[in-house]
Amino acid sequence: MEPLKRNLREYREVDNEIRDLNKTLNEKREIRKRVEVDITTILAQPAFQEYKKLQLEDDGSVFRIQRPNDWQKPWTLSQKELKNLLEEYFRSGAPKNAEECHKYICERRKEDLVSKEFNFSRVLPNE
Repeated sequence: MEPLKRNLREYREVDNEIRDLNKTLNEKREIRKRVEVDITTILAQPAFQEYKKLQLEDDGSVFRIQRPNDWQKPWTLSQKELKNLLEEYFRSGAPKNAEECHKYICERRKEDLVSKEFNFSRVLPNE
């Protein structure tokens, strides 16, 4: 019984550390979101319309800027969404083959997934 208790205590300690780290990580993500809003406000100004990348010289970080309507979010389909799209397709009277059905679904999803917001990604020089 003692080995089991020892392992449970170790598990508890690691689990507590993970919970603390997750809390800190979530707080940092919230701060990053607030900073992204500030960056977005600046980049939305006409003087910055042509910027697609920015680099910080001190560490070589490159920030890629994706503007609203210029990129599509990655997508997946839930079973419910797939069912709805298939029902739409078969009600539409379109040709009933797999290739046309696939094309229809992809085109419909593209319409919904054009981003309406900015997106930023940071790449370090050694990545």
